Amino acid sequence: MSSSLTLLSWLGLSLSALAPASERVAPASLVGAIRGARERVFPTLVHLRPVFQRSFAGRTIEAQATGSGVIVTPDGLVVTNFHVAGTATRLICTLSDRRRAHADLVGADAATDLAVVRLRLGDLGVDALPHATFGDASTLVEGEFVMAMGSPLGLTRSLSLGVVSCRERFLPPMTVGGHLATGLFNTWIQTDAAINPGNSGGPLVDLAGRIVGINTRGYRGADNLGFSIPADVVEEVLAELVEHGHVARSRIGVSIQPLHELVGVFTEGAPDGVLVASVEPGSPAAAAGVGAGDVLTRFGGEPLAAVFDEDVPGVRRRLASAAAGVEVEVEVRRQGRTRTVRITPEPWRDADEVDHELETLGLTVRRMSDAELRERYLEERGGVLVTGVRAGSRAAAARPLLRPGDVVVETAGQGIAEPTDLERAIGEAGARAVLVRIVRGEAELLIAVPAPERTDTPRDPARAAEEGR
Repeated sequence: MSSSLTLLSWLGLSLSALAPASERVAPASLVGAIRGARERVFPTLVHLRPVFQRSFAGRTIEAQATGSGVIVTPDGLVVTNFHVAGTATRLICTLSDRRRAHADLVGADAATDLAVVRLRLGDLGVDALPHATFGDASTLVEGEFVMAMGSPLGLTRSLSLGVVSCRERFLPPMTVGGHLATGLFNTWIQTDAAINPGNSGGPLVDLAGRIVGINTRGYRGADNLGFSIPADVVEEVLAELVEHGHVARSRIGVSIQPLHELVGVFTEGAPDGVLVASVEPGSPAAAAGVGAGDVLTRFGGEPLAAVFDEDVPGVRRRLASAAAGVEVEVEVRRQGRTRTVRITPEPWRDADEVDHELETLGLTVRRMSDAELRERYLEERGGVLVTGVRAGSRAAAARPLLRPGDVVVETAGQGIAEPTDLERAIGEAGARAVLVRIVRGEAELLIAVPAPERTDTPRDPARAAEEGR
């Protein structure tokens, strides 16, 4: 027992080598530091039980999940993940002292997988709550102790200890909700502190008891691999969501890649700029004459540089921060020659976060994002994506068969841009069957959907005359 205590004391005293002296003071012992951080942060933990609407076989059903969050202001603002609370219809929250309250969504941002909710203090009978503070993730160093807190697998008030494995890990973007791109604008804090399903939205905490990240991702089947969104990104998104309810971004319609494997091909001397890998047809960049293989070197007067993968999220963030509708000067290098073009970014628009059930048709559909429409060359026509067809419904009786993944672009001669357009167009049709134009892969098809039964059938004229006598 005494040897174990000696080892822990030695570990605690050695922490000064792991942190900048200006930022941290080495604790007397590791055990004491863990206890101190726990006492500061545990009262601010929130166990979330979000209730979602999900589509299943052409129907919308309710489902419940579990996640974590952390209180960051006295008036009950809670930071969590988009995939925990961003599309919830109800939020039931349990505090660390086992009091329960409902919460309302303040704002959500799929692109960073962050959301902010506000606890209803009236449910708790208080005017203020304990809250955690943010630390500076940029001062973290590999090997520094951190703690992941939250509700792994629904086990509330849990703490796991590990170290920072990598302060700035690049990960390819993934999706939340099955179709929304996330992880575009940040690198990640990699840690071996255990992060499991249910930890999502909980805080990654340093030994000073400060939030340095929000736990978000893990790898199934892998040990000691967890990833957190750095605190600086969290604070930036938090401010935007509180003020506006969303994060205002723009897009110019390019995908980019780093230059590290192409030094000497697209650059002379020290590498600079970022390589344009592709340009979306009809996008602002395409309209300005930007093409694949160009190198963007300046944007709005500021230099751009993405030599390594870790540089790409920052460049994406810079491009997306330009005001939509306001012209920007962009310096472009092509085959050694540099020119300046003017690009007017357009608003960033995600796809619909939720599916819409068209009950009379037996169908679930969702609106598509601008990027999705461009990928399918439908930016001028629009369309809604079929996500489910209910067995035995009118949609299931369509011929040829209507399938999930089809895009409905026209119904009864009317263009379709929103889910309600489809239901209205079919409902207004007077024929026994309605012709619906769909896009399936690279093909266009016409299918016939049975029209709804009319409840306003005209009365027989002869009978009406008899009744009028």
